[in-house]
Amino acid sequence: MASSLRAPLRALLAFGALLLAFLPGQAHAYPWMIRHGYTNCAQCHVDPSGGGVLTDYGRGQGEILVRTHYTKMEESPGKSADFLFGLVPLPDPLLLQADVRGLVIPEPGNVRAILMQGDLRAAVQAGPVIATGTLGAVSAGAQGAWVTGSDAGWNLVAREFWAGVTPAKGWMIKAGRMNLPYGIRSENHILYTRSVTRTTTNDDQQLGASVAFTSKRFRAEVMGIAGNFQVRPDAFRERGYSLYGTWAPEKTLELGVSSLVTVAQADVDTLAPRTRQAHGLFTRWAPLEQLGVLAEASLLVSNDDGTTTRGVVGNAVLDWEPKQGVHLMGIGGYCDASFADQGSPAWTGGGAVQWFLAPRVDLRIDVFDGVLYCTPGATATPMGLLQGHVYL
Repeated sequence: MASSLRAPLRALLAFGALLLAFLPGQAHAYPWMIRHGYTNCAQCHVDPSGGGVLTDYGRGQGEILVRTHYTKMEESPGKSADFLFGLVPLPDPLLLQADVRGLVIPEPGNVRAILMQGDLRAAVQAGPVIATGTLGAVSAGAQGAWVTGSDAGWNLVAREFWAGVTPAKGWMIKAGRMNLPYGIRSENHILYTRSVTRTTTNDDQQLGASVAFTSKRFRAEVMGIAGNFQVRPDAFRERGYSLYGTWAPEKTLELGVSSLVTVAQADVDTLAPRTRQAHGLFTRWAPLEQLGVLAEASLLVSNDDGTTTRGVVGNAVLDWEPKQGVHLMGIGGYCDASFADQGSPAWTGGGAVQWFLAPRVDLRIDVFDGVLYCTPGATATPMGLLQGHVYL
């Protein structure tokens, strides 16, 4: 058993060392924020591991630090950072956020427009107690978050709903349906490291309970997974654990580890009993004021109906911000889900331009070549994506 693990472990360590040496980055949906000394997510997000509803402080920093400014910015964003730009005043305990994200796939002769996200997010904070939830609609995809079950098109989705308590400074205990604590939390759910490990923020949330800790230099969360109860029948539900831990030796550098193990009576792809594991490294670093890079690599181990396979997956993103709000990115991904498979590994490489051109508005264009998902032996093809995002 030990000898059979040596080759994949060496491959993971070599790949991880390459990423750490040349392409370190950061674990935030907006990777450049570490340039400003934000080594944790709890200041700007209700969820201490990042993503989801923004706090009042997070909304303010988004207005000050994220978007392009065409005139001199005031020290305080004022009502421009509030929900609906302050048109509807909210009581102090309540946080509301509306997110609309659309995607255009410009295939010749088959241009497709998809509503990826149309969510209303809410959070209520009352002393040490907090509760949050989302409800929205999609025109395609996101099956793991469906509330309705129409295969024809539009569906209601509920991605998150959980309640938590902060018993002491830096600690949060929560239970409900939530994002899995693993690796780099990103809205980009087609990254191999998110899709292969099934830890996207699109529809891979699970029901369970977690304990999270945040301090100036350390972040960690461990979650017991009870399953996705929006997926039926019960045999498809995965149960197990997911966790991450990070250390920030300085304000512009964070190093992290992740681990995940789940068991299902029937895998959604193979329909066979499956144990699925992922164990990895990730890092975030801002070596220059205008430069942010993120990287992640994981060893994959799965047992499908008694057959064990091992593989590796990784992504790296280089983000350069020549002018505030304008981001030029280089993106690469590699996935070999099974070392024993005769098919060639999947890869992708390309670039993106993202512009936060106005308050709460950003546009993104991706152009890349490769395989969209980790499909061994698939033919690499050039692709383009156009996204628009508005939040209120």
